[in-house]
Amino acid sequence: MRLFPGLAGSLLVAACVMPATSAGQTEPAPLPSDSASAQIDTAAVAQRDAFDLLDKLLGRRVEPELSATSRTGLQWALLPTFSYNPVYGAALGLMATGAGRRGSPTARYSSLSVSGSISTTGQIQAQVRGDLFSESGNYLTKGDFRYLDTERSTWGLGSLSDDQEEYPMEFVLYRVYATFYRVVSGPVFVGLGYHYDEFTDIVDERAEQGEPTPFTSYSGVGVTRTVASGISLNLLGDTRDNLVNPSTGYYLSLSFRNYLESVGSDDNWQEMWAEMRLYPHVPKPSRNVLGFWLYTWLSFGPSPYLNKPSNGWDTYGRGARGYLQGRIRGPNQIYVETEYRRTLTSDGLWGLVVFLNLTCTANPDTQTFGRGDPGMGLGLRMKFNKHSNTNLTIDHGWGRDGSRGFFLGMSEAF
Repeated sequence: MRLFPGLAGSLLVAACVMPATSAGQTEPAPLPSDSASAQIDTAAVAQRDAFDLLDKLLGRRVEPELSATSRTGLQWALLPTFSYNPVYGAALGLMATGAGRRGSPTARYSSLSVSGSISTTGQIQAQVRGDLFSESGNYLTKGDFRYLDTERSTWGLGSLSDDQEEYPMEFVLYRVYATFYRVVSGPVFVGLGYHYDEFTDIVDERAEQGEPTPFTSYSGVGVTRTVASGISLNLLGDTRDNLVNPSTGYYLSLSFRNYLESVGSDDNWQEMWAEMRLYPHVPKPSRNVLGFWLYTWLSFGPSPYLNKPSNGWDTYGRGARGYLQGRIRGPNQIYVETEYRRTLTSDGLWGLVVFLNLTCTANPDTQTFGRGDPGMGLGLRMKFNKHSNTNLTIDHGWGRDGSRGFFLGMSEAF
Protein backbone atom coordinates (compact mmCIF):
# COMPACT_ATOMS: atom_id res chain seq x y z
CA MET A 1 0.00 0.00 0.00
CA ARG A 2 1.49 3.37 -0.98
CA LEU A 3 0.87 6.00 1.67
CA PHE A 4 0.75 9.80 1.75
CA PRO A 5 1.99 11.21 5.07
CA GLY A 6 0.71 14.79 4.79
CA LEU A 7 4.22 16.24 4.26
CA ALA A 8 5.56 16.01 0.73
CA GLY A 9 9.12 15.08 -0.19
CA SER A 10 11.41 17.49 -1.96
CA LEU A 11 12.51 17.02 -5.56
CA LEU A 12 14.94 19.92 -5.54
CA VAL A 13 17.18 21.09 -2.73
CA ALA A 14 16.26 24.80 -2.97
CA ALA A 15 15.10 27.58 -5.21
CA CYS A 16 15.73 31.20 -4.15
CA VAL A 17 19.14 31.30 -2.50
CA MET A 18 21.52 34.07 -1.51
CA PRO A 19 25.26 33.99 -0.83
CA ALA A 20 26.50 33.53 2.71
CA THR A 21 28.42 36.37 4.32
CA SER A 22 31.51 34.17 4.67
CA ALA A 23 31.62 31.59 1.93
CA GLY A 24 33.04 28.23 2.77
CA GLN A 25 32.91 28.75 6.54
CA THR A 26 30.92 26.32 8.66
CA GLU A 27 29.89 26.39 12.26
CA PRO A 28 29.67 23.37 14.57
CA ALA A 29 26.19 22.19 15.50
CA PRO A 30 25.24 22.65 19.18
CA LEU A 31 26.15 19.84 21.54
CA PRO A 32 24.51 18.83 24.81
CA SER A 33 26.16 20.72 27.66
CA ASP A 34 27.18 17.50 29.39
CA SER A 35 28.62 15.84 26.28
CA ALA A 36 32.31 15.94 27.18
CA SER A 37 33.35 12.93 25.15
CA ALA A 38 31.19 14.02 22.22
CA GLN A 39 33.03 17.35 22.19
CA ILE A 40 36.35 15.54 21.93
CA ASP A 41 35.08 13.58 18.93
CA THR A 42 33.30 16.32 17.00
CA ALA A 43 34.24 19.81 18.20
CA ALA A 44 37.10 20.01 15.69
CA VAL A 45 34.94 18.64 12.85
CA ALA A 46 33.30 21.27 10.64
CA GLN A 47 29.58 20.55 10.28
CA ARG A 48 28.19 20.04 6.77
CA ASP A 49 24.80 20.17 5.08
CA ALA A 50 23.31 19.87 1.61
CA PHE A 51 24.55 23.34 0.68
CA ASP A 52 28.13 22.42 1.48
CA LEU A 53 27.72 19.67 -1.11
CA LEU A 54 26.49 22.30 -3.56
CA ASP A 55 29.56 24.34 -2.65
CA LYS A 56 31.73 21.69 -4.28
CA LEU A 57 29.67 21.94 -7.47
CA LEU A 58 29.24 25.73 -7.59
CA GLY A 59 32.50 26.86 -6.04
CA ARG A 60 30.91 28.87 -3.24
CA ARG A 61 28.70 28.39 -0.22
CA VAL A 62 25.07 29.39 -0.70
CA GLU A 63 22.27 29.54 1.84
CA PRO A 64 18.59 28.49 1.63
CA GLU A 65 17.39 31.96 2.64
CA LEU A 66 14.94 34.41 1.14
CA SER A 67 15.44 38.17 1.28
CA ALA A 68 12.85 38.42 4.09
CA THR A 69 15.05 36.49 6.52
CA SER A 70 16.45 39.59 8.22
CA ARG A 71 12.94 40.85 9.00
CA THR A 72 11.29 37.61 10.12
CA GLY A 73 14.22 36.13 12.01
CA LEU A 74 13.57 32.83 10.22
CA GLN A 75 15.76 31.09 7.67
CA TRP A 76 13.58 30.21 4.71
CA ALA A 77 13.76 27.50 2.07
CA LEU A 78 11.53 27.23 -1.00
CA LEU A 79 11.04 23.72 -2.32
CA PRO A 80 9.12 22.06 -5.12
CA THR A 81 7.26 19.01 -3.76
CA PHE A 82 6.07 15.69 -5.10
CA SER A 83 3.80 13.07 -3.55
CA TYR A 84 1.80 10.06 -4.68
CA ASN A 85 -1.30 8.26 -3.46
CA PRO A 86 -3.21 5.59 -5.38
CA VAL A 87 -6.50 7.36 -4.58
CA TYR A 88 -5.68 10.76 -6.09
CA GLY A 89 -2.55 10.06 -8.14
CA ALA A 90 0.57 12.21 -8.29
CA ALA A 91 0.61 15.68 -6.71
CA LEU A 92 2.97 18.55 -7.51
CA GLY A 93 3.31 21.62 -5.36
CA LEU A 94 5.47 24.13 -3.56
CA MET A 95 6.54 24.39 0.07
CA ALA A 96 8.15 27.29 1.94
CA THR A 97 9.61 26.40 5.32
CA GLY A 98 11.08 28.81 7.86
CA ALA A 99 12.85 28.09 11.14
CA GLY A 100 15.02 30.08 13.52
CA ARG A 101 15.23 32.38 16.52
CA ARG A 102 13.33 35.66 16.27
CA GLY A 103 15.13 38.38 18.20
CA SER A 104 18.24 37.56 20.22
CA PRO A 105 20.42 34.44 19.71
CA THR A 106 18.92 33.05 22.93
CA ALA A 107 15.28 33.57 21.87
CA ARG A 108 12.96 30.59 21.61
CA TYR A 109 12.91 28.70 18.32
CA SER A 110 10.05 29.40 15.90
CA SER A 111 8.96 27.47 12.83
CA LEU A 112 6.48 28.06 10.01
CA SER A 113 5.54 26.11 6.89
CA VAL A 114 3.39 27.20 3.95
CA SER A 115 2.56 24.65 1.28
CA GLY A 116 0.18 23.95 -1.57
CA SER A 117 -0.24 21.18 -4.14
CA ILE A 118 -2.54 19.91 -6.85
CA SER A 119 -2.85 16.30 -7.99
CA THR A 120 -3.33 14.72 -11.37
CA THR A 121 -6.97 14.10 -10.43
CA GLY A 122 -7.55 17.77 -9.58
CA GLN A 123 -7.37 17.50 -5.78
CA ILE A 124 -6.01 20.57 -4.01
CA GLN A 125 -4.24 21.05 -0.68
CA ALA A 126 -3.10 24.30 0.96
CA GLN A 127 -1.71 24.53 4.50
CA VAL A 128 -0.17 27.09 6.85
CA ARG A 129 1.13 25.71 10.14
CA GLY A 130 3.57 27.00 12.69
CA ASP A 131 4.72 28.05 16.15
CA LEU A 132 5.81 31.69 16.32
CA PHE A 133 7.34 33.13 19.49
CA SER A 134 7.56 36.86 20.05
CA GLU A 135 11.06 38.35 20.14
CA SER A 136 10.82 38.60 23.92
CA GLY A 137 9.74 34.95 24.17
CA ASN A 138 6.78 35.87 26.38
CA TYR A 139 4.10 35.24 23.77
CA LEU A 140 3.45 32.35 21.41
CA THR A 141 1.03 31.99 18.52
CA LYS A 142 0.24 28.48 17.27
CA GLY A 143 -1.66 28.18 14.00
CA ASP A 144 -3.02 25.42 11.80
CA PHE A 145 -4.90 26.60 8.70
CA ARG A 146 -5.92 24.18 5.94
CA TYR A 147 -7.88 23.95 2.75
CA LEU A 148 -8.28 20.41 1.50
CA ASP A 149 -10.29 19.24 -1.51
CA THR A 150 -9.71 15.53 -1.46
CA GLU A 151 -10.79 11.91 -1.61
CA ARG A 152 -10.06 9.97 1.58
CA SER A 153 -11.36 6.56 2.57
CA THR A 154 -12.67 5.57 5.99
CA TRP A 155 -12.96 2.10 7.52
CA GLY A 156 -15.47 2.58 10.32
CA LEU A 157 -14.81 3.15 14.02
CA GLY A 158 -12.53 1.18 16.33
CA SER A 159 -9.15 -0.52 16.02
CA LEU A 160 -8.23 -2.59 12.95
CA SER A 161 -10.23 -5.77 12.49
CA ASP A 162 -10.58 -8.42 9.79
CA ASP A 163 -14.20 -7.51 9.01
CA GLN A 164 -13.54 -3.83 8.26
CA GLU A 165 -14.18 -2.61 4.72
CA GLU A 166 -12.95 0.44 2.84
CA TYR A 167 -15.48 3.24 2.23
CA PRO A 168 -14.23 5.87 -0.25
CA MET A 169 -15.32 9.43 0.53
CA GLU A 170 -14.88 12.88 -0.95
CA PHE A 171 -14.99 16.15 0.99
CA VAL A 172 -13.69 19.68 1.24
CA LEU A 173 -12.15 20.76 4.56
CA TYR A 174 -11.79 24.33 5.81
CA ARG A 175 -9.75 24.48 9.03
CA VAL A 176 -8.89 27.49 11.21
CA TYR A 177 -7.05 26.70 14.46
CA ALA A 178 -5.41 29.62 16.30
CA THR A 179 -4.15 29.62 19.89
CA PHE A 180 -2.55 32.56 21.68
CA TYR A 181 -0.31 31.88 24.69
CA ARG A 182 1.34 33.99 27.36
CA VAL A 183 4.18 32.86 29.60
CA VAL A 184 3.32 32.46 33.29
CA SER A 185 6.57 31.02 34.65
CA GLY A 186 9.74 29.89 32.90
CA PRO A 187 8.76 27.55 30.06
CA VAL A 188 5.09 27.34 31.12
CA PHE A 189 2.43 29.10 29.02
CA VAL A 190 -1.35 29.42 29.27
CA GLY A 191 -3.54 30.27 26.31
CA LEU A 192 -6.93 30.73 24.70
CA GLY A 193 -7.78 29.29 21.31
CA TYR A 194 -10.40 29.07 18.62
CA HIS A 195 -10.98 25.93 16.55
CA TYR A 196 -13.09 25.67 13.41
CA ASP A 197 -13.54 22.66 11.12
CA GLU A 198 -16.01 22.65 8.25
CA PHE A 199 -16.32 19.47 6.21
CA THR A 200 -18.47 20.27 3.20
CA ASP A 201 -19.40 18.72 -0.15
CA ILE A 202 -19.22 15.32 1.57
CA VAL A 203 -19.79 12.40 -0.79
CA ASP A 204 -19.98 8.91 0.69
CA GLU A 205 -19.56 6.90 -2.52
CA ARG A 206 -20.98 3.57 -1.34
CA ALA A 207 -23.90 5.35 0.35
CA GLU A 208 -24.62 7.06 -2.98
CA GLN A 209 -25.04 3.55 -4.41
CA GLY A 210 -27.61 2.69 -1.74
CA GLU A 211 -25.36 0.78 0.66
CA PRO A 212 -25.31 1.33 4.43
CA THR A 213 -21.99 2.80 5.54
CA PRO A 214 -20.35 3.71 8.86
CA PHE A 215 -20.73 7.41 8.02
CA THR A 216 -24.48 7.22 7.33
CA SER A 217 -25.03 4.92 10.33
CA TYR A 218 -23.45 7.55 12.58
CA SER A 219 -24.41 10.83 10.87
CA GLY A 220 -27.64 9.96 9.10
CA VAL A 221 -28.54 9.71 5.42
CA GLY A 222 -27.99 12.73 3.19
CA VAL A 223 -25.51 14.60 5.40
CA THR A 224 -23.18 16.63 3.17
CA ARG A 225 -21.80 19.20 5.63
CA THR A 226 -20.66 19.23 9.26
CA VAL A 227 -19.33 22.16 11.28
CA ALA A 228 -17.34 22.11 14.52
CA SER A 229 -16.69 25.52 16.08
CA GLY A 230 -15.38 26.04 19.58
CA ILE A 231 -13.05 27.69 22.05
CA SER A 232 -10.26 26.15 24.08
CA LEU A 233 -8.27 26.50 27.29
CA ASN A 234 -4.63 25.47 26.93
CA LEU A 235 -1.58 24.76 29.06
CA LEU A 236 1.87 24.38 27.53
CA GLY A 237 5.38 23.61 28.77
CA ASP A 238 8.16 23.69 26.20
CA THR A 239 11.95 23.56 26.69
CA ARG A 240 12.89 22.10 23.29
CA ASP A 241 15.94 23.63 21.68
CA ASN A 242 14.53 23.35 18.16
CA LEU A 243 10.96 22.83 16.89
CA VAL A 244 11.82 21.05 13.63
CA ASN A 245 14.56 18.81 15.04
CA PRO A 246 14.63 18.74 18.86
CA SER A 247 17.75 17.35 20.49
CA THR A 248 17.01 18.14 24.13
CA GLY A 249 14.22 19.32 26.42
CA TYR A 250 10.58 18.36 26.78
CA TYR A 251 7.17 19.36 25.42
CA LEU A 252 3.95 19.10 27.46
CA SER A 253 0.56 20.22 26.17
CA LEU A 254 -3.00 20.08 27.46
CA SER A 255 -5.98 21.45 25.53
CA PHE A 256 -9.65 21.30 26.47
CA ARG A 257 -11.94 22.33 23.62
CA ASN A 258 -15.62 23.15 23.99
CA TYR A 259 -17.58 23.12 20.72
CA LEU A 260 -20.77 25.13 21.05
CA GLU A 261 -23.86 25.74 18.97
CA SER A 262 -23.71 29.35 20.16
CA VAL A 263 -20.46 29.91 18.19
CA GLY A 264 -21.56 28.04 15.09
CA SER A 265 -21.10 24.34 15.85
CA ASP A 266 -23.69 21.80 14.70
CA ASP A 267 -23.84 20.33 18.22
CA ASN A 268 -22.46 20.87 21.68
CA TRP A 269 -19.57 18.50 22.39
CA GLN A 270 -16.11 18.50 23.95
CA GLU A 271 -12.62 17.31 23.13
CA MET A 272 -9.41 16.91 25.13
CA TRP A 273 -5.86 16.64 23.81
CA ALA A 274 -2.97 15.80 26.16
CA GLU A 275 0.56 15.35 24.81
CA MET A 276 4.09 14.69 26.07
CA ARG A 277 7.43 14.56 24.22
CA LEU A 278 10.85 13.80 25.76
CA TYR A 279 14.36 13.78 24.23
CA PRO A 280 16.99 12.07 26.42
CA HIS A 281 20.44 11.29 24.96
CA VAL A 282 21.41 7.61 24.75
CA PRO A 283 24.21 7.11 25.53
CA LYS A 284 24.22 10.31 27.56
CA PRO A 285 27.55 11.80 26.34
CA SER A 286 26.54 11.73 22.66
CA ARG A 287 24.36 13.43 20.09
CA ASN A 288 22.12 10.37 19.72
CA VAL A 289 18.54 10.97 20.91
CA LEU A 290 15.94 8.48 22.11
CA GLY A 291 12.70 10.40 21.60
CA PHE A 292 9.37 9.57 23.29
CA TRP A 293 5.98 10.80 22.09
CA LEU A 294 2.68 10.16 23.86
CA TYR A 295 -0.70 11.71 23.25
CA THR A 296 -4.25 11.08 24.41
CA TRP A 297 -7.11 12.32 22.22
CA LEU A 298 -10.59 12.07 23.72
CA SER A 299 -14.01 13.21 22.50
CA PHE A 300 -17.20 13.62 24.52
CA GLY A 301 -20.68 13.97 23.07
CA PRO A 302 -21.95 13.95 19.46
CA SER A 303 -18.73 14.92 17.66
CA PRO A 304 -18.91 14.81 13.83
CA TYR A 305 -17.74 11.54 12.29
CA LEU A 306 -14.84 13.13 10.42
CA ASN A 307 -13.75 15.03 13.56
CA LYS A 308 -13.30 11.91 15.64
CA PRO A 309 -9.76 11.01 16.78
CA SER A 310 -7.94 9.47 13.83
CA ASN A 311 -4.35 8.53 13.06
CA GLY A 312 -2.38 11.00 10.97
CA TRP A 313 -4.67 13.93 11.84
CA ASP A 314 -2.31 15.44 14.40
CA THR A 315 -1.12 18.95 13.51
CA TYR A 316 1.73 17.87 11.26
CA GLY A 317 0.25 14.57 10.13
CA ARG A 318 3.12 12.45 11.42
CA GLY A 319 1.41 10.04 13.79
CA ALA A 320 1.22 6.28 13.12
CA ARG A 321 3.79 6.03 10.36
CA GLY A 322 3.06 2.74 8.65
CA TYR A 323 -0.67 3.43 8.17
CA LEU A 324 -2.69 5.41 5.69
CA GLN A 325 -3.97 8.67 7.17
CA GLY A 326 -7.41 8.09 8.72
CA ARG A 327 -7.06 4.30 8.66
CA ILE A 328 -7.78 4.03 12.43
CA ARG A 329 -10.63 6.15 13.83
CA GLY A 330 -12.69 6.07 17.01
CA PRO A 331 -14.22 8.08 19.87
CA ASN A 332 -10.96 8.01 21.87
CA GLN A 333 -7.34 7.31 20.99
CA ILE A 334 -4.07 6.85 22.85
CA TYR A 335 -0.83 6.94 20.87
CA VAL A 336 2.75 6.22 21.89
CA GLU A 337 5.94 6.27 19.83
CA THR A 338 9.65 5.98 20.46
CA GLU A 339 12.36 6.81 17.95
CA TYR A 340 16.12 6.43 18.17
CA ARG A 341 17.99 9.12 16.21
CA ARG A 342 21.63 8.35 15.54
CA THR A 343 24.21 10.55 13.85
CA LEU A 344 26.15 8.51 11.31
CA THR A 345 28.91 11.00 10.47
CA SER A 346 30.86 13.34 12.75
CA ASP A 347 30.17 16.24 10.36
CA GLY A 348 26.41 15.83 11.01
CA LEU A 349 25.53 15.34 7.34
CA TRP A 350 24.01 11.85 7.59
CA GLY A 351 21.83 10.23 10.21
CA LEU A 352 19.62 7.20 10.81
CA VAL A 353 16.39 6.68 12.76
CA VAL A 354 14.53 3.58 13.95
CA PHE A 355 10.99 3.92 15.33
CA LEU A 356 8.19 1.93 16.97
CA ASN A 357 4.62 3.14 17.54
CA LEU A 358 1.32 1.88 18.91
CA THR A 359 -2.20 3.25 18.35
CA CYS A 360 -4.92 2.23 20.83
CA THR A 361 -8.51 3.10 19.83
CA ALA A 362 -11.75 2.79 21.79
CA ASN A 363 -14.65 0.65 20.59
CA PRO A 364 -17.63 2.96 19.85
CA ASP A 365 -20.13 0.57 21.47
CA THR A 366 -18.31 -0.37 24.69
CA GLN A 367 -16.02 2.73 24.96
CA THR A 368 -13.22 0.33 25.96
CA PHE A 369 -9.88 0.12 24.20
CA GLY A 370 -9.29 -2.87 21.97
CA ARG A 371 -5.95 -4.36 20.98
CA GLY A 372 -3.36 -1.85 19.86
CA ASP A 373 -2.27 -1.37 16.27
CA PRO A 374 1.54 -1.37 16.12
CA GLY A 375 3.82 0.22 13.56
CA MET A 376 7.56 0.24 13.03
CA GLY A 377 10.13 1.48 10.57
CA LEU A 378 13.47 3.09 9.83
CA GLY A 379 14.65 6.18 8.04
CA LEU A 380 17.57 8.11 6.60
CA ARG A 381 18.45 11.71 7.45
CA MET A 382 20.44 14.26 5.45
CA LYS A 383 21.25 17.64 6.98
CA PHE A 384 19.50 20.23 4.82
CA ASN A 385 20.45 23.38 6.75
CA LYS A 386 23.01 23.16 9.56
CA HIS A 387 22.13 26.64 10.90
CA SER A 388 18.48 25.76 11.59
CA ASN A 389 19.35 22.04 12.10
CA THR A 390 16.73 21.03 9.52
CA ASN A 391 16.86 17.53 8.03
CA LEU A 392 15.55 16.01 4.84
CA THR A 393 13.71 12.91 6.14
CA ILE A 394 12.94 9.66 4.32
CA ASP A 395 11.18 6.96 6.36
CA HIS A 396 9.67 3.59 5.54
CA GLY A 397 7.04 2.26 7.93
CA TRP A 398 5.17 -1.00 8.34
CA GLY A 399 1.85 -1.65 10.10
CA ARG A 400 -0.59 -4.51 10.57
CA ASP A 401 -2.32 -6.36 7.73
CA GLY A 402 0.33 -5.49 5.14
CA SER A 403 0.08 -1.72 5.60
CA ARG A 404 3.34 0.02 4.69
CA GLY A 405 4.74 3.01 2.84
CA PHE A 406 7.26 5.80 2.47
CA PHE A 407 7.05 9.02 4.49
CA LEU A 408 8.98 12.08 3.35
CA GLY A 409 9.33 15.50 4.96
CA MET A 410 11.37 18.49 6.07
CA SER A 411 11.11 18.02 9.85
CA GLU A 412 11.29 15.20 12.36
CA ALA A 413 8.06 13.38 13.14
CA PHE A 414 8.03 14.86 16.66
